[in-house]
Amino acid sequence: MAPDFGEGWISSPIERWIAILLKSGILFWLGGLAAWLYHSDKDWAFLWQWMTSNIKPVEILLLIFILLMVVAITASVLKRFDIIVIRFLEGYPWSGWRKTLLIKWQNWQIARDEARFQALAEKAYKGLPPLSQKEQTEHAQLDWRLMYIPEKEQRLPTRLGNLLRAIELRPEKKYGLNIFICWPRLWLVLPDAVKKELVIARDNLDTTARIWTWGAMFMVWMPYTAWAIPISVAVMLFAYHWMLQTAGVYGQLVESSFDLYRSLLYKQLRWTLPNNPAEERTQGEQLTAYLWRGSNEELPSFSSSL
Repeated sequence: MAPDFGEGWISSPIERWIAILLKSGILFWLGGLAAWLYHSDKDWAFLWQWMTSNIKPVEILLLIFILLMVVAITASVLKRFDIIVIRFLEGYPWSGWRKTLLIKWQNWQIARDEARFQALAEKAYKGLPPLSQKEQTEHAQLDWRLMYIPEKEQRLPTRLGNLLRAIELRPEKKYGLNIFICWPRLWLVLPDAVKKELVIARDNLDTTARIWTWGAMFMVWMPYTAWAIPISVAVMLFAYHWMLQTAGVYGQLVESSFDLYRSLLYKQLRWTLPNNPAEERTQGEQLTAYLWRGSNEELPSFSSSL
């Protein structure tokens, strides 16, 4: 299903609060405390009674402040690993037979989706019988999903990896503009409103990566209770599901930035705008090469004005 740009990946105040609690790590530490209490055959009432009878009110406030500082510091440190977690879940660090096996699994799933999409497309073309509402929805979902699949030789072992790689390749495929070279330049000429939407979308993607990390770390409480395992797995699956949606939103916004504002990049570089789609890819490749290595050639000539 195509990402929902109107509401994003969280659509209610309750979901936003849950997201804040998850990404900040508060639920991680509370879960660890609950696991310790369960292991020690204690409850929250015992903990409160012990605190009020052994610690002065001022000391309790100081303890709460220290705990909040620990939560804030650990969340800040963990935030720096967001990109590493995303790259890991894309499948870049993976190697050996595991990577090969997972890529084959991805290829099988993609081939299955392609076959189903073709079957629905043929049925829609014939029109007898017409597609049901459920089949129309499935057809639209498959169409969007298959649009963001890289070529077979460029595929990665995870669905997230294939989604983001396909998005990275689309500006070059459509316009000859390599995203890694052109994106930093294009970013500088984008309108502020567009930058704001991109920053929000990227933050949502990083948030899901952080939630996944907290979920994986929840395994450390396993010595206190076996419940840490299913809770950890559930949080990681939840985060990965939302990561696919946030990655789709972010990726489509990046692609849309190229669709709508690539002419600004040409103009700021005084590069001649393409006259038609047929020559745009060639000029885009030339512009990419110029940005990457420069040029001593006399052509193409720079435009006389912005």
